[in-house]
Amino acid sequence: MIHSIIINAATGRMGKELIQAVVSDSDSVVAAALARDNHPLIGTDIGYMVGANPQNKLLSSDLESALLSANVLIDFSLPEHSIRTLLQAEKVKIPVLIGTTGFDSEQLALIEKAATSIPVMLASNYSLGVNSLIHLVTEATKLLSDKSDIEIFEAHHKHKIDSPSGTAISIGEAIAETKGRRLDEIAVYERSGERKKDDIGFAVMRGGETIGTHEVTFALNGELVSLKHEAQTRQCFAQGALTAAKWLIKQPIGLYDMQKMLNSTHF
Repeated sequence: MIHSIIINAATGRMGKELIQAVVSDSDSVVAAALARDNHPLIGTDIGYMVGANPQNKLLSSDLESALLSANVLIDFSLPEHSIRTLLQAEKVKIPVLIGTTGFDSEQLALIEKAATSIPVMLASNYSLGVNSLIHLVTEATKLLSDKSDIEIFEAHHKHKIDSPSGTAISIGEAIAETKGRRLDEIAVYERSGERKKDDIGFAVMRGGETIGTHEVTFALNGELVSLKHEAQTRQCFAQGALTAAKWLIKQPIGLYDMQKMLNSTHF
């Protein structure tokens, strides 16, 4: 099966990585690469955008036409734009993989509603390594939660808008759920005063061109247990998203995340 993939926000950091991943994949093709209407690269061959050979596919802003020639859409853009794109894809029943972070509660409700009519995957991070980290952190929480203080550290490049990162929040939510709590009850984003027993502390670094580091520390009396993931290239996110998109095409209507994919029989 040839997977025909729309890449939205194709001129962004992740958009270019996704183009590179798809053109290098033997059973996938770029159905369309999209950018905003007035983007200066509109009409450029996507191969030139990523240092590859010409692909005979030009950067476009025509989402409506693109949706007629694809079987999945990948969106790493901004919350408002992701929602508009999702609602258009929903009309023609195209599965959508969303890598955008920073959605508010109303936008998340719209994503959940769309997932009642099409397959939708929503994840803050598509790296297979990061999602394996979340699984390992969950298991460590089962073993060590009552005996330790838990802290989450994350570092990203200076251009990143949200803080803490969506991935750090996802890790915190996995820990809180395992503890039988809600993250908003026990998360501490600014440290002051004495630590409470069930606090989950977050520490954030923004600087340089750091791709992404996430580390969870379980501080016991007299010893530390740490689990860490460090991205060495953005291709790990693009390759994970491509793997997830190809998996999503085969799924029934519903809302999915990377943990569901990793726990499935085939991906």
